[in-house]
This record gives sequence, C-alpha cells and structure tokens, in this order.
Amino acid sequence: MANEINNFKLNDSIIRQAERLNQANKARALGEPVKPEKSFQEILDQKIRSNSITFSKHANLRTIERNIEVTQMDLDRLGDACEKVREKGIRDALIVMNDSAFIVNAPNRTVITVVDKDEMKSNIFTNIDGALFI
Repeated sequence: MANEINNFKLNDSIIRQAERLNQANKARALGEPVKPEKSFQEILDQKIRSNSITFSKHANLRTIERNIEVTQMDLDRLGDACEKVREKGIRDALIVMNDSAFIVNAPNRTVITVVDKDEMKSNIFTNIDGALFI
C-alpha cells in the first residue's frame, strides 16, 4: 500500500510539472510574462512543515514481503508520532503502532524498516534513540 502511495505521489508530481511547463511555454509563445513559481526555499519550508512521511525502498519492500497494510490514517499517525519524537530530540525512533513496528529517522521523516507483530517477539532493536507506542 505504501509503495502505491509513493508511486501515486511521484506520478502526480510528474504530471503537474509537465502541465506547468506546457503553460509556461504557451505564455512565452504569446509574449506574455511567465509568473515565477515558488522559490526553492518556499517549497522546502512547506515540505518541512507538512506532516508527510516517506518510506525508504527497504521499508517499502518489507511492507510488501510482510503483508503489512499502511492506510492514509496510519501515515497521518506516523507523521504525528514522528513530530513528537523530533520534539524530544530523538533521531532514530522505534514507533509501535497497531500490530507493526516502524523504525523511523525523525529528522528526515523517513521510515527505514517495518516489522510485523510476529517478528517483534524475536527481534532486538538496535541503533535507536527512543521508542513511542501509539
């Protein structure tokens, strides 16, 4: 599911960019001034303020292999949890939600790996600064 969400965002982004380029080219052909898009800094600030969370390639593979379904509501909860651990100064966190555990790099808002409840019983989690149970 997460892989589908990430692919959708990428495809949607490519389509929007192509539409912007077409509009700009039409305006230039007609001699009209082209309205500048947002600056890089504005886009970066907006992205940082957003509650979005991304999955690494490894985490995407693990969700598929382990048949872990991640809904939009789960993504929102992970985003909120990521913000909480960032506020505490935690860099790499174990976030346990539903029947899954997510290792998240809080500053980058990226899920590094995902473990289901069966694997949590026999797993040792290393290189984390903190844990959050939601």
